[in-house]
Amino acid sequence: ELIQANKLATLGQIAAGVAHEINQPIAAIRTHADSAGLHLDADDGASARRSLVSIAGLTERVGLITDELRAFSRKTRSETVAVGVEAAIDGALLLVGARIREKGVMINRQPAPADLAVLAERNRLEQVVLNLLQNAIEALKDTPDPTIGIGVETSGKRVTIRISDNGPGVAAGMRERLFTPFSTDKRDGLGLGLVISRDIVAAFGGELLLEPSASGAVFVIRLARAK
Repeated sequence: ELIQANKLATLGQIAAGVAHEINQPIAAIRTHADSAGLHLDADDGASARRSLVSIAGLTERVGLITDELRAFSRKTRSETVAVGVEAAIDGALLLVGARIREKGVMINRQPAPADLAVLAERNRLEQVVLNLLQNAIEALKDTPDPTIGIGVETSGKRVTIRISDNGPGVAAGMRERLFTPFSTDKRDGLGLGLVISRDIVAAFGGELLLEPSASGAVFVIRLARAK
């Protein structure tokens, strides 16, 4: 129940950005539809077809966002299966993309092999990645040239997903109780996001931890590689 509540709270935080992501293509669809009508009135079939092709592409974009929202908000089971690492990261970035652009955050992403999979559950792994991205965005509030790094490494049967930022890092007094319930340095935070994320990863047989870093914060998700 806490995992589901955290999902819905996360969706609430990104709702405005997601609405903006959807409103832009919808407005463009209306424009292209009007243009197609004018082209047909002028017996310009080629131009009308181009407008219709643009509408098809825009509706596909809206469909991707709404499908991701539906899948993410759905209450899921905790059985572990083979989950594509890139797909989970793509889903999280799609949901938080508007906020990343709004805050002017640069994403430095090192793609993993397309076929790399871990033992997890797609929506819950996406939930963990999204939580870490949200935290990084908030930590970068007053940072010049804010940057989030996303990297994936493999070592034998283990896969490491590393999410870093160039913000002020985690305060020394907070590091020891970072994964303790209700411990937070956010004014409006409950201190449950990282705790829930850690427990989700642990249920997959993996671990979530804060990695020592000379600057910024570096969170690491370690999971078993799917055969």
